[in-house]
Amino acid sequence: MKTSKRMADDLKTAPMDWRFPATNQAKHCYYSYNEFHKCAAEKGEHDKDCRKYARYYRSLCPGHWIEKWNEERANGTFPGRY
Repeated sequence: MKTSKRMADDLKTAPMDWRFPATNQAKHCYYSYNEFHKCAAEKGEHDKDCRKYARYYRSLCPGHWIEKWNEERANGTFPGRY
């Protein structure tokens, strides 16, 4: 139960980003997902900055996109750089 509470407290919507002004946040979602993995590769996924990107993509991206991208990364077929 405490884990669920902590996860709920950690989940916050990403702040407005001037690069993604439209209501469709798909690009912001994809960017945040990639930035998290780039940051995690460079600093480790528990770094403060990396956790920020993780919160952003988890709040912006549909769950099935994240699952698909994680599977693609595991299979080496993800189109992103990281």
